Amino acid sequence: MKRRLFLSGSAGAVLALVGCGGGGGGGAGAETTASGVSTGASFAQAVSRGPASAGAGTGPLPARMLACYYTGWDRSFALTDVPLDFSVVYLFNAENGGTNNGDGSWYWSYGANISTAQIQEVRARGQKVVLTVGGAGQGFNYTNRAQSTNCVNSIQAIIASMGGIDGIDFNNYEAGIGTDPGEMIWIAQQLIAAYGPDFIITTPPQPNAGADLSLCQAMANAGVLTYAAPQFYDWSGFNEPGYISSRIQEWAAALGPDKIMLGLSANYANGPSMGDCLREWSAAAAAHPQLRGTFCWNAQSNLAGGNAWGSAMKSML
Repeated sequence: MKRRLFLSGSAGAVLALVGCGGGGGGGAGAETTASGVSTGASFAQAVSRGPASAGAGTGPLPARMLACYYTGWDRSFALTDVPLDFSVVYLFNAENGGTNNGDGSWYWSYGANISTAQIQEVRARGQKVVLTVGGAGQGFNYTNRAQSTNCVNSIQAIIASMGGIDGIDFNNYEAGIGTDPGEMIWIAQQLIAAYGPDFIITTPPQPNAGADLSLCQAMANAGVLTYAAPQFYDWSGFNEPGYISSRIQEWAAALGPDKIMLGLSANYANGPSMGDCLREWSAAAAAHPQLRGTFCWNAQSNLAGGNAWGSAMKSML
């Protein structure tokens, strides 16, 4: 079973890794995936993107929000089953064929599972839809403008194929992207320029990785990061009382609490329990009232639990 995991710097030693499968794509030149989304440096001329506003949201995010990751390979629940308790839904995940593989492009292989109609129905009812690029085994460290241009072009092609979305969630940490933030900042700037100032840019860093913190701080200082959401699951230590809220202290100090969301889990064995989540959110929010909210891994596990987590966390927000 695929899970959303990543390695980041020295944090790899504490992660309990589970294979995240990926596949194909990312080679030089134009390539068409099974979902019909072209990738590679030459596809930009072949794709009709429509007006830039097709990718933009209908307005800014609320001050507080609940979010969830919806995994493209799991059909146990439809995207449209995600409860309205959640104001942001992350589509997981666009892939690149493996860490540092290919030319910097991304492709979306779950078009058969998540239709354009479903995406637009969710958006029409007021929920924001954000595409995650990367995940376990899907890192990419952008080191030159050609790679970064391929990244932007491929993301825009995916957005066009979906009929428009509200933002991008960068999860390409496994390749050490914190070492030089310049290209990541440039990529985010191009997307915001294309889709408007309300286009969402998020990222789920490893809470204990200094390089991740530095990257997020640089992006926030450049004005291109909506929020970072340190991930407290799929590694050890998250159950200790006070651990999560104390780690959030450092992140809030570095980025500002209005740039921070907590990454938790819902009805998921390798994450904090419901009690842990409620306790740590309460402590963190009491210390930092401007925190943006919390997300869960993942939508399907939350729904399998009858939305108990979503309902409880929504009431806390």
